Amino acid sequence: MEFNNLPKDIIFDIFSRIPLKPLYKLRIVCKKWQFLLDLSSEFKQFYHQIHKISPILLFKQQNNENPTTQLSSYYIDGTQTHQFSTNFPQKLTSILSCNGILCLISESQALLYDPIIKRYSNLPNSSHFSSTFSWAFGFSSFRNEFRLIHFYTIEKFDNFHYCLAKEVMCEIISYPSSHLGLVFENDWKFLGKCPFNVLGRKDYAFVDGKFYWLIGEKKFNPDCIKIMSFNLEIEIFGIVCFPRSYSNRSVECLDLVEIKGKLCLTDRLPWDSSMNVWMMMKEEEGFSNYWEMKYKIDLMGVLHHDVRILGYLSDKVNDCENDGEILMKIGEESFGLYELGSQLFKELGDGIDNIHGWNLQLMIDRKVLL
Repeated sequence: MEFNNLPKDIIFDIFSRIPLKPLYKLRIVCKKWQFLLDLSSEFKQFYHQIHKISPILLFKQQNNENPTTQLSSYYIDGTQTHQFSTNFPQKLTSILSCNGILCLISESQALLYDPIIKRYSNLPNSSHFSSTFSWAFGFSSFRNEFRLIHFYTIEKFDNFHYCLAKEVMCEIISYPSSHLGLVFENDWKFLGKCPFNVLGRKDYAFVDGKFYWLIGEKKFNPDCIKIMSFNLEIEIFGIVCFPRSYSNRSVECLDLVEIKGKLCLTDRLPWDSSMNVWMMMKEEEGFSNYWEMKYKIDLMGVLHHDVRILGYLSDKVNDCENDGEILMKIGEESFGLYELGSQLFKELGDGIDNIHGWNLQLMIDRKVLL
């Protein structure tokens, strides 16, 4: 019997025993294998259930004399996977991550990189790189493609050529996940002017196909701060209200993160030893009270001004409501874990050997096999 005539479950079982990097190379054998490895959601789910890839911590070190960037990735347990150079002629201005893939951006170039199987793709250059305001990077599971949003500014002049204001514009580009490592010609799509006033904060959260940003008219007036959303599938901006009784803090004390597949708002003063976490339980038109005060994280005396949530680590054996841990970044190098079940926080110090001088960037979590 020929291999391609074997029952589907046997073919799945054989392919599932192959490591990820050589598995991707098998796509070029024939069209049937390409379909199974690129387009079959059934096989991807089967493979991902067997090989749950542990989240990775990413550290960065930049050389100022010879502008290059070194990235080093570690599994959460501290085992180094590899170290690589981006080979960029400039420093990296942004490092974004979605579904285990990195989007590395310099002042004039952007590329997608898979840190597990070490394949990368250069993205087409935008004519607006010089006026970049911010970026957002997400994954469309429906289209099985990555999408990168670019916000940039343009100046508005009066009749005397005086600059009256700067407006934030946006454009988007799509890249199929099956083309990572291959040449794929696509172009930037113009989305127009951003419909809301964007704050200087460029951080965002990506939850269930939507981006979320903190926005507002006045930086230190909580009454004017709201949350802007962007639906990645239908490419429409929207507004999400804050919790009715959230703390009266400036925007510098707030952050948006994703925990357990839900949008969360964190609230912490730099000198506080605790952090409040609000979770958006539902998002319905006309339903204003959909936030819940979900966690109050006692940081056990940690008074560092820079404490942020990197991501959620689920319990792989029994992923119940109170199981799992929240990974937190403390400063540039250290991190800690908050256990949801015991409600205890433990600081891990540097956590990993040989990272002195390396800045902790983000957590890379491949939730869906590409």
